[in-house]
Amino acid sequence: MKITTVDSVTYGVADLALAKRFWTDFGLALEDDGERHLLFSALDASTVEVRLADDPALPPAFEARPGVRETTFGVETQDDLDAIAAELARDRDVGIDGDGTLHCLDPLGIPIAFRVSRCRTVTAPDPEFNMPGRIGRLNARGERYDSARPMEMTHVVYMIPDTGVEVDFYVGRLGFRISDAYPGRGYFLRGGASNNHHNLFLLNPGGTGDRFGFHHLAFEVANIHELFGGGLNMTRKGWKTMLGPGRHPISSCYFWYFLNPCGGGAEYDFDSDVVDDDWVAGEFEQTPETFAEWCLAAGMEESLLYKGVQTGETIEDG
Repeated sequence: MKITTVDSVTYGVADLALAKRFWTDFGLALEDDGERHLLFSALDASTVEVRLADDPALPPAFEARPGVRETTFGVETQDDLDAIAAELARDRDVGIDGDGTLHCLDPLGIPIAFRVSRCRTVTAPDPEFNMPGRIGRLNARGERYDSARPMEMTHVVYMIPDTGVEVDFYVGRLGFRISDAYPGRGYFLRGGASNNHHNLFLLNPGGTGDRFGFHHLAFEVANIHELFGGGLNMTRKGWKTMLGPGRHPISSCYFWYFLNPCGGGAEYDFDSDVVDDDWVAGEFEQTPETFAEWCLAAGMEESLLYKGVQTGETIEDG
C-alpha cells in the first residue's frame, strides 16, 4: 500500500470569510470561492477544503471543537487504492465517492480518506546561503520574503487517548512506518512510499488519554528566510502565534505555528528530515527539550503538544 503524502484536508467552519482571510494570508492559493465552500492549494497541488459546518457533504464531526473533518492521504496507483479498500472493508464501512476517493473511519472514529495522489513534485529555489568556506552568494544580498507561499502539505497531528490501537491500525493495516517515537505516548508515522519524516503524528499528551482531537496541519516552505517572512506577515496581519518560532530536534525542522480560526493550528516548516528505507527510528522521552531545542513566542510551557493547553483554541478575528 504505497501511501505517499497528505493530499488534502477538509474543515467544517462557521465563518467562511474568516477562513478565507486566514488561509490567504498564510499563503495558500484560492482555487474556488463559493458561498458555502472554499478550496485552497499549496504549490504541490495539495489542498485545503473549507465548508460550512452544517454542509451535508462533510463527514460528521468527531470532536466538539472546530477542526479537520477529514484527512485525505494520497497513494501511488489505483491498485494501491483497491488494496486499501479491500483491507478496510474487512471490518468497517467503506464509501467511494464519484471521483474515486475512498472514505472511512479509523478505530477512534476519525474520518480518513484515500485517493490516487493529485500532488506534484516541487523543487525549492537554490537558497544561496553563505557559510564559512562555502560561498553561495557573492556580492549579492539574500532574498527577503514579505510573506510565504507554502510548497508542500507535509503532515497532520491528532491528540488521541490510545496510541496502541491507532498505531496498530495505521502501521499494521495501512503500511505506515514509524520514523520516531515517544514510546507509548507519541508516534511519528510516514506513508509506506513517503520520504517525509512524518505525514501523521499521533500523540497522547502526558499519557493521560484525556485529550482527543485535531491539533495542527503543517506545510513546508522553501527556506528559513521564507519561514520568517511568512511568520512576520501573519503577525502583521493580526494572527496569533500558537508556538514559535523554534526548532524541533525530532525531524530537525524550524517551525512557526499559528492559531487557526478553522480549528487547531497551521504550521510553517523548513528543513525537515527526508528519510528512506535506511532510516533508523529513534525512541525519545517526551520532554520539552525533545519537542523544541529552542522556541520563542508562546514557549514550551504553553505548548499544546507538551502539556495539552490551548486545545482547540481559535481566534474570532484578526
